[in-house]
Amino acid sequence: MRENRRRVLHASLALFGVVLFGTSGFMLIQDEWGFWKSIYFTLITITTVGYGDYGLSAAGERFTSLLLVVGIGTATYALGQFIQTIIAIQLDWRRKMQKKIDAMRDHFVLCGLGRVGKAVAANLAASGRPFVIVDTDEKVCEWARMRGYAAINGCATEDETMFQSGIERAAGVVCSAKDDAQNIVMTLTARELNPGINIVSRAGEEDSIHKLRRAGATRVVAPELIGGQDIASMLTKPHLADFLENSRAHDSDFALSEIEIQPGSTLAEMTFREYGATEQSLVFVAVKKSGSSTQLRPAASDRFGEGDVVIVVGEPDVISRMSALAQAAVGELVAV
Repeated sequence: MRENRRRVLHASLALFGVVLFGTSGFMLIQDEWGFWKSIYFTLITITTVGYGDYGLSAAGERFTSLLLVVGIGTATYALGQFIQTIIAIQLDWRRKMQKKIDAMRDHFVLCGLGRVGKAVAANLAASGRPFVIVDTDEKVCEWARMRGYAAINGCATEDETMFQSGIERAAGVVCSAKDDAQNIVMTLTARELNPGINIVSRAGEEDSIHKLRRAGATRVVAPELIGGQDIASMLTKPHLADFLENSRAHDSDFALSEIEIQPGSTLAEMTFREYGATEQSLVFVAVKKSGSSTQLRPAASDRFGEGDVVIVVGEPDVISRMSALAQAAVGELVAV
């Protein structure tokens, strides 16, 4: 980039010198010409636009011939340097974006940035989770980049594009295109490239739900159906609806969350009673033991195990402390 900037500077200075040389020359040779006519004649000469008969003197014609040879070459060189620099800037920007994506681990890949995809991106950004957007529309990708999101312009049904998104290192994929058939192909592609990945797919039609599951989707979301269920719950179970809505709010004084106990965690082999005594406001709703079904209201004598997923309700800072402990290795200091 430093070399490109140097070349553009030299090309600009050369072009400016040619324009200054031509303007000065015409003002000296053509006595009746002023500054603006001289610079105008210089510009249309070196750009080969054509100017008709301006009544040049013999000396003016000779000077114009010299200006044509020098000016056209300089203008062509300068234009080439400008174009080369623009391309280099774009390539350098793409390299930086790809380098950022290559450094991601356990991130999410959002395939399709429609209304649903934008809502998912906003929530992931608010939670601080890394993600990559893949969309076929360059304008959509530019919109995402303007907001600081990593975005790739390409088709999520192509292996090369998905490898660019780091699909093999990703924790999850969201297939949220408007077309169900495209979501099915995206799901098949993601499942083939990363057999163990968590895939959430959007279904526009109820008939597409079972097709997406057969294609390999871990979860299928139908926004219209969920919206209808939420509306019905607000009518028939308003207090429950308020509770769930408040738990999703970023400024709520409590949250409903899940925490996975990582291998070597400080929590591993502790009982629910032992940890609950340190965080008495925390409520253990359920636990999903590795390889078994979900158990509601775990017993106080039950122990946390590596790979367990615990559903909890509590204050956000309390949940954050438990989440930190679930990630930390034994003997590692955790700020609580």
